[in-house]
Amino acid sequence: MNNANRFNKWSWRVYPLWLLLAIALVAIVIRLGQLQVVDSERGRQFLQQQGDARVLRTEKIAASRGEIVDRNGELLAFSTPVKSIWANPSLIDNSDAAIQRLASSLAMSESALRKRLLSNAQFVYLKRQLDPQKAERIRAQKFEGIFFETEYKRFYPAGEVAAHLVGFTGVDHHGQEGIELSYDSLLTAEAGAKQVMKNAHHEVIKDIKLVKAATEGQRLALSIDMRLQYIAYRELKAAVASHKAKSGSLVILDAQSGEVLALVNQPSYNANDRRQLVPENMRNRALIDLFEPGSTVKPFTVMAALESGDFDHSTIIDTSTGFLKLGGNTVLDSKDYGKIDLATVLSKSSNVGTSKIALDLDINEMQSLFARAGLGEYCATGFPGEQAGYLPNHQDWADIQKATLSFGHGLSVNAVQLARAYAVIANDGIKQPVSLLKLSDEERLARTDIRSAERVISASVTREVREMMKAVVEKGGTGTQARIAGYSVAGKTGTAHKVGASGYEASRYRSTFAGMVPATAPKLVAVVTINDPSGEKYYGGEIAAPVFSRVMQSALRLMNITPDRLHEFGDQSREHAEVTVAPANAEMISVREQHGSV
Repeated sequence: MNNANRFNKWSWRVYPLWLLLAIALVAIVIRLGQLQVVDSERGRQFLQQQGDARVLRTEKIAASRGEIVDRNGELLAFSTPVKSIWANPSLIDNSDAAIQRLASSLAMSESALRKRLLSNAQFVYLKRQLDPQKAERIRAQKFEGIFFETEYKRFYPAGEVAAHLVGFTGVDHHGQEGIELSYDSLLTAEAGAKQVMKNAHHEVIKDIKLVKAATEGQRLALSIDMRLQYIAYRELKAAVASHKAKSGSLVILDAQSGEVLALVNQPSYNANDRRQLVPENMRNRALIDLFEPGSTVKPFTVMAALESGDFDHSTIIDTSTGFLKLGGNTVLDSKDYGKIDLATVLSKSSNVGTSKIALDLDINEMQSLFARAGLGEYCATGFPGEQAGYLPNHQDWADIQKATLSFGHGLSVNAVQLARAYAVIANDGIKQPVSLLKLSDEERLARTDIRSAERVISASVTREVREMMKAVVEKGGTGTQARIAGYSVAGKTGTAHKVGASGYEASRYRSTFAGMVPATAPKLVAVVTINDPSGEKYYGGEIAAPVFSRVMQSALRLMNITPDRLHEFGDQSREHAEVTVAPANAEMISVREQHGSV
């Protein structure tokens, strides 16, 4: 076949191909015309959507969790920006050299990194909450498939000093314990969103628009005063260590408003170091641990006696022999006090005396007074895990049950609940709710307005008992080590045997002191309780009362509360009356340096 014939043959076969190309071209032109002319709006949207799908992304705008501060605005918890690193496994270079380099930068083992990258997901966290400077050093190495996002990390400047009250958050920035948990909904921030344009390397090259604004968490002001908190923590920690005790708690309340001014426990923990998150140390014992209050309830027994009208301050109780037989049980005093009045029953802490009072009373009326004072009742602080305690209410009371109730056995309380009950005595019979949050001026004014207050015991009865309680810290009383120079103190010691597997244990104790200052017009109420001391001393007057004295002496100075016994200062009365807070502030700073590291 000649060349001309070959050319004609192949030319004929190309014609169909050219025809198909021409038809396709015409179809494209028609479609473009349809999109741009006939249906221009829909066409533009279609093309725009296709382009946007390749370059536009929606990114989260991180927001900060609300701060927690004390009543004076000192930071107790705050959030600071950090970086988290995530990966898209499908974009990662899986070569041994690349994985080794990436693992080294992230301070991870190669096996752990490869295990993370085996995920079929397009989003895998590699590191959370990194220091921004460290994250920038990793970013500078420009690893393929590695991305960065801004998160927030929680810090606690007061460390272990306020840990039980403030609590902590998890890595997802939601509360896990304490105030962080109970007020999580208020503190939690709401992340925003924005639309951005990214290049082929997933880098943001332009912000397009705000989709949703971020909302910061609310700021929460607690009722505690960190100056008092540091002092209380220091003294409690020293006492627990000195007496080789298992634990302890200390609570200070504002007598009029019910605000918690300090709340500390031992042992404690530092939420900035997650290795210290041991359950035994994390429990807020002041609100969760229950104990028999022992002799600290005797003032309420005496109040019930006065309220009945069958007793007055001059009534004599015969405690002769120093013991009282009730069926097969014996109530004992440490010695035979003979015939004593009600004030001496308290100052000597006579079990026989209070038992005889209880046996002469309508037990239901006595139990009712205990209930009205708040024993066996939730303090309603909103704190997670708060316990209500137990106040017995038998249908038929045996004499021994009446007697033991009168001196604080057979019922249980927590430290805050006991402090609230003492605040009723301090506040002339008015019971206030306990508040862990700082009250506004309006709220505080409303609480201190006696016209609308909840009076549970008459003012005359509480004042009379308060006067009797002053003898507890005077010479001859069981709480002399609770005295504070220049101030009157009303209080009561308590030493209760601990309950074991076989009943009360002879050599294990709970030592407590509860009191108020100044006794003439109380401003502050405090409870100190030391659990299971193992040294030679174990009485509440020996262990808890000195802690009360040291803490409240500093508290009175810090709060500029005027002394009501200036004569006790002698020639130095003017110097002590003109109180300033500078020395106590310096003391607070010293304690902060020891315990408040972040």
